[in-house]
Amino acid sequence: MSDIPALAPDRILRFHAPDKVFHSLNAITWFALLFTGMYVYFLNPSDEAAETAMLIHLILGAVFTFNLLGFIVIAPDRFALIMRACLEWDRNTIYWFRNFASYLLFMGMIAALAVTGWLLWIGAPVTGKFVYWATFYFHVWGSIIISVLVVCAHIPLALLSLEHFKGIWRLGPGTISVEAAEHHAPIWFERDVVRTDIEK
Repeated sequence: MSDIPALAPDRILRFHAPDKVFHSLNAITWFALLFTGMYVYFLNPSDEAAETAMLIHLILGAVFTFNLLGFIVIAPDRFALIMRACLEWDRNTIYWFRNFASYLLFMGMIAALAVTGWLLWIGAPVTGKFVYWATFYFHVWGSIIISVLVVCAHIPLALLSLEHFKGIWRLGPGTISVEAAEHHAPIWFERDVVRTDIEK
């Protein structure tokens, strides 16, 4: 445990309200989009069922997109922190590469799948056949591959710290224990908690 007096409380804020809302909506719509898309692509439903599933898919896609845009507009400082964490390379990067790589890839695919989804829906009449099909297969298989990575890497890594997992998902403040912060997020704890407190 840290012996810095200012950090005496045993809990600190790790996830702000915009982080929690964005993450929750993103996770829910992501898997709902995956299931509706796979249903139409792999199960060859009737025309009526496919149309209904695709309507749901389009509505979910709009929610997915505006959730990302809303997070950027409403909480640009939080978005900037995520981008800094993803793009910053230092001596600790290789040590944390597995988590870093999966998170960076996932954030990139959130944007890529949103863009390709809108292109397939709105841009289909003006894109050539090759561009359309390339975009379509990237959208389908990119979403499947990244979802496998989420299930096999992102979620297990998140579960390594139940404090973080509960902090992002529970209702109320997104706090974690100081002990969990020191153990599972030492770089963030040192730079954004300890140093900020010292500078105050």
